[in-house]
Amino acid sequence: MKVSYRFVVLFFLVLTSSNLLLAQWTQINTNLGSTNITGLARVGSTIYAGTTTSGLFKSTDNGDSWSTYSGNDTLPSLNINGLEGDINGLGMFIYTQNGLALLQPPLALYVAPFTALLQNKNITLYRQYQSPSRRRIVGTKSAGVFFTDDDNTWTESTGIPAGATKNITGFICQDINVLAIGGTENGAGMTTDRGASWSEANTGLSGDAMKIHSMFSIFALTGNGIYFTPLTAFTGWTTAVPTGDFRACASDLISGKYYFFGNSVGTSIDLNTSTVATIPLGGISGGVITSALLYGSNIFVGTETGGVFRAPLSITTSVQENNQLPNKFNLSQNYPNPFNPTTTISFNLPSKSYVSLKIFDALGREISVLVSEEMTAGTYSKQWNATSLPSGMYFYRLQAGNYSETRKLVLLK
Repeated sequence: MKVSYRFVVLFFLVLTSSNLLLAQWTQINTNLGSTNITGLARVGSTIYAGTTTSGLFKSTDNGDSWSTYSGNDTLPSLNINGLEGDINGLGMFIYTQNGLALLQPPLALYVAPFTALLQNKNITLYRQYQSPSRRRIVGTKSAGVFFTDDDNTWTESTGIPAGATKNITGFICQDINVLAIGGTENGAGMTTDRGASWSEANTGLSGDAMKIHSMFSIFALTGNGIYFTPLTAFTGWTTAVPTGDFRACASDLISGKYYFFGNSVGTSIDLNTSTVATIPLGGISGGVITSALLYGSNIFVGTETGGVFRAPLSITTSVQENNQLPNKFNLSQNYPNPFNPTTTISFNLPSKSYVSLKIFDALGREISVLVSEEMTAGTYSKQWNATSLPSGMYFYRLQAGNYSETRKLVLLK
């Protein structure tokens, strides 16, 4: 069975401040066999919670009640390091202390046999390169990054930031064949050779900001704030939120809304309206928030010792503005990619411009016009629906003033 999972990024600029109002958080632990939560994910209409010692629990009624996952006895370990769900809720990776599993209904739980050959199977993440040949990469909780080209021989990557441990806490990429950044508790590393070697990528980070607890999209969640980087060409990290010990993120990547949590902190970032907001945490107990999930009109968080909490989401308009326009043109990689049938394309305009955003097929024929108008400076997102088109490689081109950039995207049906 082929396992593939790609993460692509959206470009970001934090520009204003506002208040985010959430109703009182409600603890939802009915029949939850463990309150030590390490991950939350959704597959279909089922919510899953990973725990430190008791495997997985699931809820089919929006968290009102939980039951033990029937496949716990087939997991590599009941000690779950984390869960990583698909944006469309089609499946999730399960990272354990003894290997990797994939849940992707209607298929049965898939326990990856290739991780059985790893000396250190305490897995925290998984990624896969596809071109020019398949290469699997795993991050571990204490031994760094390993890769394999044949599913038999694993090689440890070089250059991972060392310290007390080489705990790999996150992985983000714009195009996994060009540039990827890995986060550790001792700083960030960058690779341009498909994960074989890494070099330091800490420009803009210092002190507790070097303690990267998690990475998501273009964001690094650290012991001292949230930082972001456009991955088209890494030049350093820019501060998004200057303080706070952040550990988890939930997002709606189509709408461009991100929700960050951690040690007594909660913050939201809206890419479309360019706002940053504080999330009240009243009602949450149980230590650090370790995981977060958006589903429907609710947001869920898991905690170290208090189990799972839920709140309905309600966003108000800005009450305080501090506008700052993008300082350069930028065309971001579409998300998701590959996609079926819709994907989102984001771009930045530093000044008022006549903008053209078009889609072309592999032969250069114009397929669709997403934008053809004068637009003011700002950050924008446009969705493309390719329902009527066949699978294949396409291209999208942004023209604004003297700026022009083209990127590729893959429709996979």
